Amino acid sequence: MVESTTNSNKASPTKNGNGSNRSQQDRPAALAAALAATASKPVKRYINPFVMAPYTANQVQHQSLDRKRSATVSSVDSIPIQSVLNRELYNPSSEMHIHTEGEEVNDYGITDSDDKTDTEDATIRPVLGGKPNSLTTPTLEPHFGFGRPPVVRKRSATTSIIENAYFPEFDYNEEDEQDNAKSPTWLLSDLLSNLGSIRDTDEYTIVAKANDLVLLFQQHPKLKNELEIKTVLPKIQFMLYHPVSEVRSSGYRILRYMISNYESLSLLIQSKLLIYLIVSLSGANSTLVEMEQALKLIREFLHIDKGTDFLSTGVIKALIAIVESGDDEKTNYGQSMIESIPESFKNVCLETICEMTIFNPELVFHSGGFKVIINSILEGSVEISSTCLIILLKLCDFQNSRKFIRNGFDLDSLISIFSNIVDDDDKVKKVSNSKLQKISFLIATLLKNFNGLIAFSIENFTSINNLVINLHKKNSKIRDFIMDIFLDCLGIQVFPWLENSAIGNSITRFNEFVGRTSYSFTYPHLKPIEHEFEQQVVNHYYGLLALVLIRNDIFDRLVDIIEQNSNESNTKKATLLLTHLYAMANSLLPPELIRPNMLLRDLSLHATFKIITRDKFQPKPDYLVNMKSTIKKINIESRYNIDDTEFKTKINNTKILTIKEFEEWNWTLLVTLIQGPLSNPKRFDEVLEKYPKFFKRLMSFYRPFKFRFSNTSLNNRNSMKYINIGTQLLEMFLNLDNGTKYLASSKLLPQLAEIVAQVDPYSGISSKEPLLNKKRLDSTCCMGYLRFIGILSAKPSGIQMLEHWQFFTLFLHIIDHSSESESNNLFIITLFKNVDFTINSRFRILLEQASKISNVKVRSYLLKHLYPSLIKIKECESFIIKILVTSNLYDSNHDIAINTVDLLYSFYSDNDFANLNTLVGLSPSISVLSQFKNGRLLLIHFMKIPIGFKYLEQSGYIDQEFSKWDDITDFQYLKKVELLIKYQLFPFLGNFEDPQINDCSLSVYFFKYLLTTEEGLGYFNHGKGRDFLELLINSITDSFEAINTNEEYFDIENQDEEHINYINKLKQNLWIIGNIAQGHYGIQLLDPLYNLNLDHSVIDIILDNFNNCPVWSLRGVCFFIIGMISSTSEGIEILDEYNWISVLDEYENSKGLAYPQSPNGIFNVEITNPYRDTRYYHIFNVGSTTTAPSLWGISNNESVDTISTGEESGEDSLNVKVNERVITLLHHLNSILASIENRAIKELNRMKQASPELFSDVGLFLEVIKLIDKGNFKLQKRIFIFGLFNMKILENLLKPERRGSFR
Repeated sequence: MVESTTNSNKASPTKNGNGSNRSQQDRPAALAAALAATASKPVKRYINPFVMAPYTANQVQHQSLDRKRSATVSSVDSIPIQSVLNRELYNPSSEMHIHTEGEEVNDYGITDSDDKTDTEDATIRPVLGGKPNSLTTPTLEPHFGFGRPPVVRKRSATTSIIENAYFPEFDYNEEDEQDNAKSPTWLLSDLLSNLGSIRDTDEYTIVAKANDLVLLFQQHPKLKNELEIKTVLPKIQFMLYHPVSEVRSSGYRILRYMISNYESLSLLIQSKLLIYLIVSLSGANSTLVEMEQALKLIREFLHIDKGTDFLSTGVIKALIAIVESGDDEKTNYGQSMIESIPESFKNVCLETICEMTIFNPELVFHSGGFKVIINSILEGSVEISSTCLIILLKLCDFQNSRKFIRNGFDLDSLISIFSNIVDDDDKVKKVSNSKLQKISFLIATLLKNFNGLIAFSIENFTSINNLVINLHKKNSKIRDFIMDIFLDCLGIQVFPWLENSAIGNSITRFNEFVGRTSYSFTYPHLKPIEHEFEQQVVNHYYGLLALVLIRNDIFDRLVDIIEQNSNESNTKKATLLLTHLYAMANSLLPPELIRPNMLLRDLSLHATFKIITRDKFQPKPDYLVNMKSTIKKINIESRYNIDDTEFKTKINNTKILTIKEFEEWNWTLLVTLIQGPLSNPKRFDEVLEKYPKFFKRLMSFYRPFKFRFSNTSLNNRNSMKYINIGTQLLEMFLNLDNGTKYLASSKLLPQLAEIVAQVDPYSGISSKEPLLNKKRLDSTCCMGYLRFIGILSAKPSGIQMLEHWQFFTLFLHIIDHSSESESNNLFIITLFKNVDFTINSRFRILLEQASKISNVKVRSYLLKHLYPSLIKIKECESFIIKILVTSNLYDSNHDIAINTVDLLYSFYSDNDFANLNTLVGLSPSISVLSQFKNGRLLLIHFMKIPIGFKYLEQSGYIDQEFSKWDDITDFQYLKKVELLIKYQLFPFLGNFEDPQINDCSLSVYFFKYLLTTEEGLGYFNHGKGRDFLELLINSITDSFEAINTNEEYFDIENQDEEHINYINKLKQNLWIIGNIAQGHYGIQLLDPLYNLNLDHSVIDIILDNFNNCPVWSLRGVCFFIIGMISSTSEGIEILDEYNWISVLDEYENSKGLAYPQSPNGIFNVEITNPYRDTRYYHIFNVGSTTTAPSLWGISNNESVDTISTGEESGEDSLNVKVNERVITLLHHLNSILASIENRAIKELNRMKQASPELFSDVGLFLEVIKLIDKGNFKLQKRIFIFGLFNMKILENLLKPERRGSFR
């Protein structure tokens, strides 16, 4: 504030309760605590600097700019990420620590109590630290029994009444005198009367009564609506010029709680409130608490509709001076300099400026606020920078608002950090690595936003061209960062340093804050069939970015880096970017647009080698499997043909003919014989004839009741070898005619049947320890017998043998009994694991039976481990689908049902949803499928085939789903689309498991699949579909007309909830039109040539608005919709008429991508002049118009001196000259020459000492206010200027109001 004496360093005298004088140095700072005890807790606002879908510049799409809440800009989906405040943790040792018993300390060191209605009065403590006349509020510490004892103020009687009584809001019995005494209205009248009568008492009493008044407002928020501010204001105005800072703070606080509407703000402005705010934010006598309350009062303007119209440039400039204040400011003004302002408070001031940018960008522009915002982007922390960037990107969305940053061209300042660095690796060290990372991240974020891309398109993408040109510099670090930007914004790879940087830490903190655990710092690799929609949209945007880069000669720059090969990291990144850009050019762009730029100049051998060998050959698993199979086949064929001598020798060397002990047999040689010579029918017959003991002893080893093989432990090192050779032996028998006969006549099969009968509870055969019980299957080679059965199941002859020995009857009995007992679970599971189901045998019946009646464990195992492999076998596909639909889908166990649906969806999605006829033919329950996410996705795909559409239509599913599109609430579909795109572009902000994305009720494929068949087209031509389409097209037509012609949509400050919802509804309808256009018959509904019910083409409207719509984010949506229109041949023909080229694959099928034939002027945006048709918001015409009188109550043509003093304009000419000299000297304070500035300081100080009464003149003071309002004065200069004036001048300023009040 201003000083009350001529000595700037001298504290102003005040009176205590006894009427004695006391200096401010001796006055306890506990007044700050008394005020802070109920200080309002600032609303924590968060801004998401990363969530920006490419077309989404309106970052507040799903939240209106409601003036009754914080106006802080939110993200596209209102997801918080980082506060604009760089909040500092509370530090008890901080000099700004002000607290009282039982109260919290907020994030920037100020007590939070306003929102608590039960706050206790503060216990006032003495000053143990802190300086008088300092911005920093003195530190309060507990009393430890030394120094002055604490002064404890008793609770006021008014507060006791408030807290001890119950008051229904404005509902009391007027006949009851006691209730009447306790009513809010009566208490308000009492408190105001007390405040008016105690103005000359000590500051403790004033602050206490002010706190009581605020407490009353907190407990009865509606009370302010009943206030007559004209009557109340004169009783509290004295607090605004009180010599004690805490009293002034209380005055601001009371005013904040009194503001209820536009009229109340108008009355406050008439009382010259803005002057007091400017002085409080710029005065040497202001404490942090006073500045905080002044700032909160300013922020209250933002909560009133059109409230910012009452603010002047002087108020904004006062906030800017605080933001720009620093330790490096000059201190040669002969004034006790202000102590360092905490960064957190500066950040709140910056946030306030950003919010004002949303509500009144013209005011911020004339105040120089955009310079501060852009500078904060370059120099601030990542949270501050990203917040400010989002504000500017949002500003770009509206025609009359973006002119203040020259249609976004001012964002080119981000490129300057690279352009200004010299071409020398040593010089770049002067720019911190963290700053380069931050700027790189912000540029990439900007390039992923459609508004950002349009802003960079000015003058034929000169900004992007400048970025590409910087690759020509030999500075390896700059090259690395620029290529990282391109790699990230093209979706090739996320910044390699992002996760471990300050930005990554900020992202991690945000994800922890919102409870998100599933996110990634790498771009997702998604299945095209499952994420076709979002991949097509994002690829369309990547294609546009690639087109811009290619046409700005990025290929030449990258080739130069590869040729030079001066830095390995540069070369690798250049090669990676070059190859991916080439791939994008070939797959995402039409060759007509890039053919001249695709021709690379002659490359050196080194560069060619680097490019060709970038992707080294890495064999895939399938390749390795095929290679091993081929080698094995070659080896077997080499063993097949051997001479008689060698064959005889090998037979003898197996030792089977000479030794009975199987451990001594040569099993390795036996494998060679089985795989080779013995598979030859002639050699097999020779062994049977010449060496009959060979097979006899071998088969005897495997017979169960010989207990040789069956008793061999699985821990035996050769156990698996015995089992594998047994299976190969049976397979060899079945492949040979004589072998089949030999096997059928052997004793192995009847003994196998007997051991199976041992575990059949209905067979009549029992055993104390069955060979196939769970224990032996787990520990011995008996499990090999089930593998033998599996070998038999693979051949018709083997099936006949099993039928002959009644195996299937035994199996059926075991499966039936499994519903009652789990003892044979391992037997059943192992059996089905080894059975070959490719043959249509009775094993399929057994499996189907097991799926129906076995216990849960068997059914779950089969579903999780057997069916997924069988369904991929073509011969088993229909059979397994039948089991899944007829048995598992209706299972009483919920997990089995949902896993069944997941398996069906996974299978069909892997096969591009081919052969859906099989599934639809089984008539799966729609009600069951609708219960699960993947089930609903399957139902949507049913619409792609005629039989599926008819099935769904007959069941009423189509009508049911269509009704959901008629009743969309809260823009659910728009949110879903934007989240899908956001997670593609910013994977570190979430993934596709988001519940809003997984909600299949509004599928992004619904209309596309519905219009894939003629039946779907017929549905749209009649009934619900026809009415829906008609309303949709009419809504789009009317909305575009309103947005293009109604000037309310040209300014960001007009975008309240109604306007934002109107734009969001249009975006949602456009995405629905795009979904329809993707359908095979979709264009026939949208083009009048096919649909005779249309009187105009909605496609024409979309194309026209892509070129001319004043809302840039809508142009972005139109761009993507045009790509969707190109999905069909009819759409390609229509776009060709408008000179748009579509992208086709090698089979002449559309990829859903389209670009204008002349991409250079694709957006047709020019730099605008922000000074054209603007007005000046100075403090003396705030809230006035050219026809209405100003809020000062007099004509704008009258002199300030006459206005302020009420005296006649004919003043002494000498005083006029002196005043003019003072104003001139104040102008000199901003001189670029230090000598002129210093002379002005000295002369002003001399004038103050010689004629102190000069600086008590109200007329001069108002001229100075006008000067400060228009000029740009740093904080220290403001302190010096206001320090020249006497405090009494603020009291004199309000004398006319006290005499005449408001007219």
